[in-house]
Amino acid sequence: MKIIKTNCIVLKKKEMKEADLQVTLFSKDYGKIIATAYGIRKSNKRNVVSLNPLNEVEITLSQKNNYYVVKEVEIIKNFNSIIKNINKLEISLYVLDSIDKIYYMTNENGDFFDKLVEILSFIDILPCLKKGYKYYVVLSFLRRIMIEQGIYDTDEINRELGLEFSQIYREIAILHKENAGDIEKIQEKMEQYHYSLRKIVEIFENYINRNLQVKIEIKKFIVEDL
Repeated sequence: MKIIKTNCIVLKKKEMKEADLQVTLFSKDYGKIIATAYGIRKSNKRNVVSLNPLNEVEITLSQKNNYYVVKEVEIIKNFNSIIKNINKLEISLYVLDSIDKIYYMTNENGDFFDKLVEILSFIDILPCLKKGYKYYVVLSFLRRIMIEQGIYDTDEINRELGLEFSQIYREIAILHKENAGDIEKIQEKMEQYHYSLRKIVEIFENYINRNLQVKIEIKKFIVEDL
């Protein structure tokens, strides 16, 4: 049996039996891991809250083949601002769900782990999150996924978007570059693109779903579009 320690983002958790938890983790050193925390829901020594989704934790696991057991866990960051804001929470849970569906078990990806922490930290510190910019953040995340998975082809993406949305996509990129550093101004300007950004997100989703054989769906997370 091997003992490993790594930093993780908790993607989801599931109660098992009377006192156990099954947790899905995206780790810096070992990719996606499913681990069992035995007795944690009744333990006085462990804090079950530490394994809530969205937490960044340092975790110690015992490993035997592809079977992992949680030994120790310590919260590094819990993104409190996200948890308290419905708009931030919607897109953050969407990000976690997408990671869970796209990445396979124990597929090491330290660079993308750092990017994921960066994305969540950015959402966490935003003073507010307007509709248009909310979709822009999602769009940036999906673009990063496509690059990471090796399916971002500019010509093919433009064909998927069509002439109208390709032009709008370029306008949005220029707008963001010209106003870099002024988040409040960017958010104001993005509002006029709210509908277009939502449509581009849907196009990117369809492209990812088709190429990676997954099913990510923003409509399940953003209440305004249900």
